[in-house]
Amino acid sequence: MSIQITDCTIRDGGYLLEKNSDPEFVSGVISGLVKAGIDYIETGFLQDKVNGETIVYHNSQGPRKYIPQDTGKSEMVGFCDNSRYSAENLDVCDGKSFQSLRISFAKHEREEALTFCRKAKDKGYHVFVQPMDAVGYTMEERASLIASVNEFQPEALAILDTFGAMYLEDLIRIFKQMDSQLEKGIKIGLHTHNNLQLSCALAEQLISMAVESDRSVAVDGSLYGMGRGAGNAGTEVIADFVNKHYGEQYDLSALLATIERYLLPIRQKVYWGYDIPMFICGTEGAHVDNIGYLEKNTGCSYRDMYEVIGSMSPEARKRYGAGYSKSDFHVLQNAVADFSRKGSC
Repeated sequence: MSIQITDCTIRDGGYLLEKNSDPEFVSGVISGLVKAGIDYIETGFLQDKVNGETIVYHNSQGPRKYIPQDTGKSEMVGFCDNSRYSAENLDVCDGKSFQSLRISFAKHEREEALTFCRKAKDKGYHVFVQPMDAVGYTMEERASLIASVNEFQPEALAILDTFGAMYLEDLIRIFKQMDSQLEKGIKIGLHTHNNLQLSCALAEQLISMAVESDRSVAVDGSLYGMGRGAGNAGTEVIADFVNKHYGEQYDLSALLATIERYLLPIRQKVYWGYDIPMFICGTEGAHVDNIGYLEKNTGCSYRDMYEVIGSMSPEARKRYGAGYSKSDFHVLQNAVADFSRKGSC
């Protein structure tokens, strides 16, 4: 088995910069992660619509300008949301850009997304299957998904804590099912958010279980936990943990130097990390777009944010971005109006 780390600083941290990260930041972070020996490095987003953003690409050629000639043991990774990228636009992997592709999708997109995954594998990519909201699957739904994944043998099937709502018992239950039903040659991935201040604990729990069961894993982190909303598990924290407990040899000095040079200046301008609104998202299983709307458009107290989000249906509170409809805003507006009449918000 193997323990591997996937760094998401460029991609998940890119949300904070509206996907317009400074090119020097992108190149510097990738080079620092390569020097540290990080196994997988996300390079940005694949999208059908590209509007000049520095880390949004139409195909694998886009990020080549940021990738050093010598990438050592590190493998570059592309990321796409199934609803925002068409398989037809994906070029054949030539080994000169990203070699792995992570394909994220909502539960209702499953069949379409798995078809995309198969096409990406046929084009030479190491495919990471990324079903969103792992805690939102029943055991039966997950078993069906695993059976479909086993048919085409991707690189990995991931556990995504999309809304930062996962507790340790959730992870243990999900991992045990996946480990017992997933073909042994397929890695299990993990991506967490820190809404409940459990991202690093979840990462360490997964690694410990994987070692015990002899299952290869790829665990996500980002430098300094940089990511939208509550942020992610810290790459440096995961690296330190596996160095000390499992004899890995990630270069912590290189990670810290990269954080100090490239992330500290951003940290002084942009906030990420745990706070009470992010806790509300986690405990209610809600996407940060809901809290963002309330913070921008209302004077809701924390208590009222909690009540407003709780009044939405589970489906509505999970929607985001392009999937976030006018009716969802109506739900929020109506909930805010109700609470306003009661003297809240």
